[in-house]
This record gives sequence, C-alpha cells and structure tokens, in this order.
Amino acid sequence: MADELSFLNDGSVSAMTLRAGPGDCPKLSDFYDTLFASQAIREERVLSGFDAVFIRYNPLREPTTAPPSPVLDFCWRLRLSGTFVINDPEGMFRAWGRLYLADLPADTHARTLVSRSPDQIKAFLRELDGGAVLKPLAHAGREKVFRIRRGQVKNLNPIITAITTDGYAMAQEYLPEAEEGEKRLLLLGGEPIRVDQQVAIYRRLPGLSQGEGGKMPHQHRACSFGPAEERICELLRPKLLADGLHFVSVDVAGGKILELNTFSPGGIHALREIYRMDVAQLIICDLERRVRLRAAYRGTHDPEAAGVV
Repeated sequence: MADELSFLNDGSVSAMTLRAGPGDCPKLSDFYDTLFASQAIREERVLSGFDAVFIRYNPLREPTTAPPSPVLDFCWRLRLSGTFVINDPEGMFRAWGRLYLADLPADTHARTLVSRSPDQIKAFLRELDGGAVLKPLAHAGREKVFRIRRGQVKNLNPIITAITTDGYAMAQEYLPEAEEGEKRLLLLGGEPIRVDQQVAIYRRLPGLSQGEGGKMPHQHRACSFGPAEERICELLRPKLLADGLHFVSVDVAGGKILELNTFSPGGIHALREIYRMDVAQLIICDLERRVRLRAAYRGTHDPEAAGVV
C-alpha cells in the first residue's frame, strides 16, 4: 500500500506487502479476492532487493487538507538503490505539471495560456473566438473547472477571480470533439502497445448524468488508430524515454492531446473486454526483458536512458 511505505535508517525503503495464500486461482478475480482474504500473507519487506516496482498512486485522491505525500521521494530513493521503478519518480513529478506538454509542437495540444492577469486571460479568450476551459494550473483534486462559451461575458470576472485567487490559471481552447469521447491510447517504452495488428486504443464515451448521485462510469468502444495518433506517439517518444516514463496512457481528441496519465494509466481491463487483448501479460514480459538487460550491463550502462530497450 502507498501509505504503508517506510524509509529506514540505512537508506532502504520497506513496505507492507500482500501475497496470495495457498490454493489455485483460475480467474483473475479469484486472485484479487484472495489477496484481501484472511489467508493472504501480509508481511513487511525491503523493496530495495526487488528487481522492479510499479508505482500505482494517484495524488488526486489525497485529501486536500493532508500534507504532501512522500511516496515519490521514497520511490526516488528506491530507484537510487538500483531497483527498476515504473514510472521514474522524477519523470512522474515533471509530468504531473500541466505545462509538461508545452514542449511539444503547438498543433499537438489545445492552445493554452497560463497567467494570473485577468486582462491577458480575457484577451486570450477573444483571440480563440470559440469555447474555452478555465482551471487552476496546480492540480487540486476537486478543483474549479469552468467551461466558457464563445463571447461569454456573464460571470466571467467572478470565474477568473475564483481561479486566480490562490494561484495561476490555465485557459485552454475547448475541443468540441471531446464531447464525443476521447481516445485512450496505451504506450509502452514510448511505443503504442500492439497485439498482433491491434493497437491498444479505445474510445471513452462521456459518462451519463445521474443527478445528485454524480456520473455514470465511462462507456468504452472500439476506435481507430490513425495518422494523428501515430504522429503524437512519434513526438512523445523521445520525451517519455528521457524522463523514464515507461508505461503511460494518452487521452486524445480531435488529433490533440488532452491528458497524459503517468501515475495510473488505466485501460487494461477495457482493452480485454473490447478486443480480448491481454495487455497485462505483454507488459510483464517486456518488464522481465528489461530487468534481464539491466542485469547484463551490471550498472555500467543505463539502457533505458539510451533508448535501446
């Protein structure tokens, strides 16, 4: 568990781990249930001796009143001990910022302004001459996100004030294609995951309103992998490799990146349901290959940094 990590006096990192108890688990659901059953084996283990450790952690689920979690700091020290950490903690920290994609060509993401100046924000909205989204630059869990209509004047000043009071605002071009649902694409080592000829991509349809109960979960549908998505992958690959972002998912609409998911790149179960793709097995096999390659170099060379794995 992410909240059961410990940084020990000798510089190592330990964690409370769970292992399935004795018995067969013919189904994945059986294995999951066994992990949380009374016969599961729960023990404290030093992670520094592991070949690889996956970080499965979503900062947005942290209470807004809680102090910053040390999870990434612990995992960074774990990486220094020689453990292959997926994804690289420093890269994840950089990718967490909403300006991470600004280094890519402008036509790969929505037009964006970051400012605390009401005048600059209004001028940017006029220049867009279309819909926009206003939100805080810093992630804040249940944050204030506003859809601004073309030419909207009503409530614009209070909206800008509400966002900029505590920090910078991000104004982005609204992509109408997102109303039809974004495409989610899974990348491994900077490349789109493929099983035979099928690319690991699907469309996430917007959740249907459920009144006061919130929204229904996203619905998933098959979709195509076209030239726009292929170009995005080509441009993203060197950046992901340089930052050690080994397994990520990308949300795309209208041929532009909406979001890069590095902490919890979901979609494996949806791909299994839609295409009968066993993406999980492919990821584990690739991980085992990388661990063998790292061991072969015995610390004299970093194959991930060189982009040769």
